[in-house]
Amino acid sequence: MRKRTLAVFFALAGSPGLAGSAEPSVRKETPSFPVGSVPADELGKDLDGNAITVSSYHGKVVIVSFWASWCAPCMQELPVLAGVVKQVGPDHLQVIAINYRDEYQSFKHVVNVLKDYPIIFMRRDPNDRAAKKFGVRGIPRMIIIGRDGKVAADHIGYGEGVIPELVDELNALLARGA
Repeated sequence: MRKRTLAVFFALAGSPGLAGSAEPSVRKETPSFPVGSVPADELGKDLDGNAITVSSYHGKVVIVSFWASWCAPCMQELPVLAGVVKQVGPDHLQVIAINYRDEYQSFKHVVNVLKDYPIIFMRRDPNDRAAKKFGVRGIPRMIIIGRDGKVAADHIGYGEGVIPELVDELNALLARGA
């Protein structure tokens, strides 16, 4: 399974239309959610207006990913995560993508390009309500929540080269079962 996931990573990493600029990610910071803690539950509304909560996915591994179109690692990460969801199935993994400080047109473009991906995209949040709940001050930011609803990992400010390690970590967590 690991080799297939990494193959998915390398195949999707170069997805057209998502290159992102070389604008740097915001500084590295200390994770605000220690492993084993319970994250904020309410995330906001998805693109269809449905309220999304972490607790509604109890029993699945949940990834809350804060992203922006100008963040190159974010634009590499979203297709990779979609590939992992396709491989392991939506019964085991849910990715929730929350935009962080993007211009409306940029946000809309990325969402349109990725509209068929098995990712829940949240409505654009110009007031950073969700980001404030999660203490986000920089991206990329990936909070991995285990099947038990507790934080399994909190990654902040990583580069594109770290994404294969994150996929390995995710695969290990998924392999643990329910």
